[in-house]
Parts: sequence; C-alpha cells; structure tokens
Amino acid sequence: MNKEQTNHYRMMLNTQAALDANTAVWSGIPIVVNTKNEIDELIQRIAEKNELANADSKAVTANKENVLEGLIQKVVALSGTLQAYGAITGKSVLAEKVKITRSDIIQARETDVEALVKPVTDTARAELDNLADYGVTEPMVTEAETSTDQFNELIGRPRTIRNQAFAAKSALQELMDTAMDMLNNRLDKLMLQFQFSHPEFYDEYLRARTIVD
Repeated sequence: MNKEQTNHYRMMLNTQAALDANTAVWSGIPIVVNTKNEIDELIQRIAEKNELANADSKAVTANKENVLEGLIQKVVALSGTLQAYGAITGKSVLAEKVKITRSDIIQARETDVEALVKPVTDTARAELDNLADYGVTEPMVTEAETSTDQFNELIGRPRTIRNQAFAAKSALQELMDTAMDMLNNRLDKLMLQFQFSHPEFYDEYLRARTIVD
C-alpha cells in the first residue's frame, strides 16, 4: 500500500473496531448488519491483496487482531443469550454446551478458535426460530460465522467465500474505492439514525471515520 491507501485502510480498521465494540446498538437492524458484513468482506480482500504485495505487512497483523476481537465480542454475546435461553427453557445441556468466555478464546491456539466458537454459532442457527424474543437474528449469526471464516483465512486456513459479488474485485485500488464508496454512501447514511438515540456511539463512529494523514 502507498501512504494514502494505508491511511484509508487504518481508518477502515478503526471503523470496523468501533462497530464491533458497539454491536448491541446496531445488530438488530438487518440492513446495517448486512452492510457491515459487506464492508468486513472488502476489508478482508484488501488485506489479502496487500499481503500478496508485502508478506510482512503490519496492516495484515493489525487486521487479524481486529477480526479476532470482533469475533470474540460476537460469540460471547451469543453465548450469553443462549445460556439465558437454556436456563429459562430448562435446556441445561444446551446452556452448558455454549458456555465460552473471552479468556477461553484468547488463550486458545489460533487453529483451535473455530472449534471453540462453532458450538455457539451452530446452536444459535439451530435455535433461531426460538430466539426472536431474545434479540438474536439470522444476520447476527451470519456475522459471527463470517468473522470465523475471516480469522481462519488470516491464520492460513481455507475459508468459504460467502459473498461472490466481490469475486471480480481483484485490484487493490479498486477494492479501496469500493470500500470508500460503501462507507461514504451507505454506512455513513445509516449511522445518522444513531446521532440522537445513541450519541456516544455516533461520536465514536465519527472519530473512527477520520482519516489521519
């Protein structure tokens, strides 16, 4: 990446981190979740292209750390909801199966992360019809699964590409342009709804969206 691309990429990572840290605010809005997933996919593809150009890229390492942090937050949140569901409905086996903490994931080997989080995402998907009243949606589960795939790719394991719409986006600059367009014309507009309902989150989002030269 050149200097301009690097500055834009760091902004994208900061924006991704701000959203991941406030999942509870926006995860109930499917169009926001879908847009976030598409931007995550673009960021991943940018990292892959940059890695090909520079195997020692610090940006790629930073991206892996951000993806893992986002995955932890999504899975731990799902786990808590599923445990509550299991306790309320008397499904003690289910509640026990999905128990997972941040420390469990942080302390695990990178290659074991998928095995740790899969029972949570699989159970959430299997119980979706029963979880509407608990605030769990299909896009939320998909986002956790996508983050798992992204992390696997970053540690060198094959992943399933869910969004084939980006398959033709091969050039780094084209990917950057696509991501910036999505941020400027879709996500920024969607975030306006939180300006007054969740001002602290909105201010954090605006700070993350600042490009530092």
